[in-house]
Order: sequence, then structure tokens, then C-alpha cells
Amino acid sequence: MERNAVITADGSVTLFSSETGEHYHSVHGAIQESLHVFIGAGLKQLIQPAQINILEVGFGTGLNCLLTLAEPSTRDTETYYCGIEPKPLTGEEVLLLNYGRLGAYGEFAPLFEQMHSFSRGSRLLRQGFTLERVDTGIEQAMLKSGFFNLVFFDAFSAEVQPALWEPAVFQKIRAAMQVGGILVTYAAKGSVRRALQQSGFVTNRLPGPPGKREMLQAVAC
Repeated sequence: MERNAVITADGSVTLFSSETGEHYHSVHGAIQESLHVFIGAGLKQLIQPAQINILEVGFGTGLNCLLTLAEPSTRDTETYYCGIEPKPLTGEEVLLLNYGRLGAYGEFAPLFEQMHSFSRGSRLLRQGFTLERVDTGIEQAMLKSGFFNLVFFDAFSAEVQPALWEPAVFQKIRAAMQVGGILVTYAAKGSVRRALQQSGFVTNRLPGPPGKREMLQAVAC
């Protein structure tokens, strides 16, 4: 699979996948999109949790993990981050990403390198922040029941990976979440919203990031 670097509107890099014909992040701004969808509508909506347990479906470039590391609230709370990615980036592809070289995130560059230096197992990235990498698809992943209070659903779109957006997948994720846990995704299609509702979530349509009118936030009930 060929993945090429593309500079997005906010100066941060995304990758274009020749296999799916899609970008990993919005060309309107990779960092801007992730901050809006996953940090703003997800992480910042948690109300003083004793521990933050995050599941990311589609670890990809690691951008969402980097932004979670950089978010002040995670520095004071024990955080476990499970990133599912069946097709990890190569070392050469990681070097194409400039997130750790941008001013606001420069101090996290060594941690960004560490999170890509392994694709299976867990590692303490800093005191209180553990990353586990799972190199299978969500369908095969073993998830602890009732464990996660935040899910970043960042798979490629339903047009190219329809099986990942079916109720069966969301039901599996719901079973692994705490009541009141939050799932966020850039997607806003009616079929995705209905699949979430059928799987035990209450859904909210929220304003999307630049270039996208809406996104979905879902709360486990």
C-alpha cells in the first residue's frame, strides 16, 4: 500500500492512501480537524474522571494520541490509550509527518517517535500515560467489558470500509464502554447515526470542523 504525504491547510501533514483513495485527515487542516472532533467534542467533554480510558479505532498517524498527550487534563489523570491499527505506518512514513516539528507540539516529538516505535503491546509514554498498540482490526480485537469512557472512531469512511460502520462493530464497542462514555467520529451519515442508535447509543449531531458541516457524538446508555 502506498501512502503519500500531503500538506493540509493548517500546515500539518496528512497521508493519502492509494488503497482506499482517502486521506487520513482532512485536507482543510489535519490538526484542526482532530482538535475539533476528538479533543473538543470528546476528551474535553469528560467530567473529571478518575481515569481516562480511550479506545481509538484507526490509530493511523498517531495524531489523536499526540493531541491527547498534549492536552493538559491528561497530565493530571491516569490515562490508558488503546490504539487499534491493522496496518501500522512504516518508519519512513512516520518521518513524513511533521506534528512533532510544529511549534506547539515540539516538546512531544520524542514521545511521538516512541508511539510509532512499536505496533503491538504497551508502553508507558510518560508518567500516568500508557499506550497500548493493537495490530488487528476492531473485529478481532479483544476488548475488556465496560472499560472505556471515551472512543475515537477514526476509521476510513463507510464508502471504502463499510463493514467497520455496521451495528455489529458498534455493539462490540458499546459492550466495552462505561455507561455515559462518549464516542466521537468525524462521520455524520444517517446510516452511521442509525447504526449507533441500534447499538445502545444516544447520538448528537454537532457542527463539524472546517470543510465538513456536521459530525457525530454518541453517548453510551
